[in-house]
Amino acid sequence: MKRVLKDEELIGSYLNSRRGDCLEALYKRYVHKVYGSCLTFTRDPIKAEDYTHDIFLQVFIKIDQFQGRSAFSTWLFSISQNYCRQKIRVANRMDVIAMDEVDIDNLPDQDGSDTGHVMLNQLAMVMETISPDRAALLQLKYVENIDVTDIARQYNINNSAVKMRLKRTRDQVVDTYKKQFMAD
Repeated sequence: MKRVLKDEELIGSYLNSRRGDCLEALYKRYVHKVYGSCLTFTRDPIKAEDYTHDIFLQVFIKIDQFQGRSAFSTWLFSISQNYCRQKIRVANRMDVIAMDEVDIDNLPDQDGSDTGHVMLNQLAMVMETISPDRAALLQLKYVENIDVTDIARQYNINNSAVKMRLKRTRDQVVDTYKKQFMAD
């Protein structure tokens, strides 16, 4: 039975031998999580896929710069978050939507016939009102299941600061949802 190599072992093996299968193993291990993170930022599956490929290209080009001070996954997600933040900043400077890109057929029904679909759309609208940094924090904790300690290390803050930011962000989402969509 073949032993599964740890991330750091795969990186070391790649650096010593330049075997592409080491990078391929890392890619397969993390592609879905990076894609999910990108999708949180972009809310566009095609852009998220493009960003994911760009991120892995950057990571593999810089793989010799990985120093092992944190887990590889933390390093990878740090690069991923920074890349997405930069792309969002650039996109926000030129935020234009063509009318032919609006999918009128998939707008939520206002008659309440599809309540679950409507609620999810409402929540998505609320999530768009929070900053990408706060959305990323929620993504790391609740979608990627990254430990608070690893998030703290990635953001260069202590654990209690991460917990407080998560609480404030959850509270903000709940308050905004109530204000926008729940009758008094």
